[in-house]
Amino acid sequence: MTLGEFEDMMDSCVRCSKCKYIPQLVIQSKRFSSICPSIDYYNFHAYSGGGRMITASAYHKGRVEFTPEMLDVIYRCTNCGGCEVSCKWVYEMEPNEAIHELRIAAVEAGAGPMPKHKKYIEFVDRKKNPYGEDPQKRPAWLTDDVETDESSSTLYFVGCTASYRREEIALATAKILNAAGEEFRLLGSDEMCCGSPVYRVGDQKRALQIMKENIEQFKEAGIKRIITSCSGCYNMLKVEYPRFVEHDIEVIHTSQLIEGFLKDEKIKLTEDVPMKLTYHDPCHLGRMAEPYEEWEGEKIEVLSQVYIYDPPKPERRGAGGVYDAPRNVLKQIPGVELVEMERIREYAYCCGAGGGCKSAYPDFALWASNERLDEAEATGASTLVSTCPFCGTNFLDGLESRDSTMEYFDLTELVLRSIGGGK
Repeated sequence: MTLGEFEDMMDSCVRCSKCKYIPQLVIQSKRFSSICPSIDYYNFHAYSGGGRMITASAYHKGRVEFTPEMLDVIYRCTNCGGCEVSCKWVYEMEPNEAIHELRIAAVEAGAGPMPKHKKYIEFVDRKKNPYGEDPQKRPAWLTDDVETDESSSTLYFVGCTASYRREEIALATAKILNAAGEEFRLLGSDEMCCGSPVYRVGDQKRALQIMKENIEQFKEAGIKRIITSCSGCYNMLKVEYPRFVEHDIEVIHTSQLIEGFLKDEKIKLTEDVPMKLTYHDPCHLGRMAEPYEEWEGEKIEVLSQVYIYDPPKPERRGAGGVYDAPRNVLKQIPGVELVEMERIREYAYCCGAGGGCKSAYPDFALWASNERLDEAEATGASTLVSTCPFCGTNFLDGLESRDSTMEYFDLTELVLRSIGGGK
């Protein structure tokens, strides 16, 4: 799409501030009622979904130009999609999509993205990962006791963060696959970034190149199914890629795969993992994992600011994300007591790391991490669990920054422990 295609939505924003909070019917307390980390931290309307819609409208109509201050407003957003889910309780608008198009416009105008973003995009170009790590060391996490099958049509797409920063997740995933008798292959040093960090900051031209290069590589390797332990990779391969690059490769997240293993009795959770824990829904595995449905029709104004869609427009409200699989797995681990936070599923609060914020605005990302950790600790849980290496990195940084006894684990680490393969 283009920014112009969101013009009627931008004009329809009534500044009601619904985008700042989870829907009223699911609010349990004032303390944990907000949905947008950006407006919570910066506290000016411009930093909300609606505020950025107004900014996008002003730019589209030629009323403002990109300035350093305006770029800060545009990029201090985690692209979590919370504003969009909340807005759709009242209006059929897509502020998160409009914000993304505004970032694309900033890049095309030569103003964006931010310097830190440009640096990691350069790393992706040269090193195939945003961390600037040696591509040859990408499979360094792999141990001799892990078996792979290079003739398999199932690929474990490890992702950059699990390869270079959260290696324990990559290793746990591979060992679980082995325990279940699931044959898989790796691309090793040939694996490339999925393109999520590039796409999220608006460099769509480069992101599309990455998508095409990856799909071409997958097809040449005969890949029919991709397993990913990273929520960001899952979202890109499952949701964003099909919008731009046609492919018929099945994409499955490790939480879904493990749930299937348990149902088919390919693995058994026998070892006690005694802990009271709470689960964090990653944005890209949760509300942002709901696929897009193409719609072609007419938007008809029946009253001032009141529209109908003919035919009815598919609703993307975030409820179709991956929510049950990780919870179903956790509930089957002996010794685990799962307690929920107030904001869960499509209303979960973002960890704060996405949308390029972890690199460009680490102070903001760390604050958001601590905000979510406050909510996790309020449950009385001793452990926080999630299913995203990127969330894990930000939460571990948050835990290190505060006087907390809470621990953090990825779901795969606990599963590996329960099948007898980990500490």
